[in-house]
Amino acid sequence: MTSEGDAPPAGYVRVGVAPRQAVVREREANDVRAVLTAKTLHEWASQVSNANFYTGRAPAYGVALPSSGTRVVVRHARHGGLLAPLTGDLFAGAGRAPHELAMSTRLSAARVPTPAFIGYAVYPAGFGLTRIDVLVEEIMGARDLANVVRDGGVTPHVIDATAGLLAALARAGARHEDLNVKNVLIAGAAAPDAGAAGATAWAIDVDRVSFGHPRVRAMEANLARLARSARKWRRGRELPFSDADILALSRRARELAA
Repeated sequence: MTSEGDAPPAGYVRVGVAPRQAVVREREANDVRAVLTAKTLHEWASQVSNANFYTGRAPAYGVALPSSGTRVVVRHARHGGLLAPLTGDLFAGAGRAPHELAMSTRLSAARVPTPAFIGYAVYPAGFGLTRIDVLVEEIMGARDLANVVRDGGVTPHVIDATAGLLAALARAGARHEDLNVKNVLIAGAAAPDAGAAGATAWAIDVDRVSFGHPRVRAMEANLARLARSARKWRRGRELPFSDADILALSRRARELAA
């Protein structure tokens, strides 16, 4: 976490209404400040009547900020993994939100599709711990890879879009340690003429991304992680993502990254 005295990254400002504090992109600062006068960002978003509802570790909401009009997804940060039932939504400082901001900015600079990181808010929870809300750009019309495959199968445009994302990550030397069928969004896949140019895959939840990896190693690590997730969902939730589909995706991703 950045300390209270550290300056936010370029283009971001620190705002707050004690005891709630946030780091937010400058153009959305007034929106966030206004919301924090009365409630948390996640609480506010959950009460917007026309919010889009997203499922994950916890419910997330797609809303338009009241002043800027920026469409954002507001999620409440929670731990994953084996210790999640114990640690829940409690963090030290700002948790991994500052790292997610840094990785999102770096991915975008490397032309890896990922929603713009709008900001995060930190709320005291007692005993030196905090709770955190995160805001990222909402990609309108996008659905996660699991839902796209469940509804329409692994089509050529889904292969091309996902392979394009994997190739972009590899070229950037980036490994996404939590790359799975819920952390890849597909936009444009439902269009009748969707193809390589008609669908785009976006990486989300990038707080576990790291850079500096050789291209081939980054590619193979990301492929392995996504393939493991696809097989897990095929076994546990009957997701129609076959080994032949995984092989086709792997071949196309390596081809695009070459």
